[in-house]
Amino acid sequence: MPEWFLYFVSILSKSWVLILTPAILLFFILKDYLALRFAAITAAFFLFGTITYSSLMAFDDGIYVYRYLVWALTDITWMALIAYLGLKDKVHLWQCVLGQLVVIAAPILQLFRLVDRHLWDLSYSTVMYQTFMPLINIATVVICYLPLLYIFVNKRNKALSL
Repeated sequence: MPEWFLYFVSILSKSWVLILTPAILLFFILKDYLALRFAAITAAFFLFGTITYSSLMAFDDGIYVYRYLVWALTDITWMALIAYLGLKDKVHLWQCVLGQLVVIAAPILQLFRLVDRHLWDLSYSTVMYQTFMPLINIATVVICYLPLLYIFVNKRNKALSL
């Protein structure tokens, strides 16, 4: 195998992109372009975070400032893009709102972690950060898959009404 391919596969295996790939493919097949756009943008931001992780950690080694600022700005950028697309009817509005409600905790937690580690030199945020950040990511992935549930329930209701 080419080295670039193995590198790409290793990035996907460390990222939520691998979990979102079936959703992207299913939405493309089902022609639900609103859900496809939401899942693809979310996957792109997860991929960006995975690709920049090691260089960001090396740049911020021992400082613990820039990583939290970059991650908070990345989350805020995702939220702004999804909100804009939701207002322009480019993603499902209910999916946009759920995504905003879930992800709003991420930049708040990132900035709290920054203040806790850097300014206060405490460790209050360690358990919260290690618990809630994975839960926020999991909830975001679940929101990406929710249109499938809507499609299947809608098809079931149509079949029962016949």
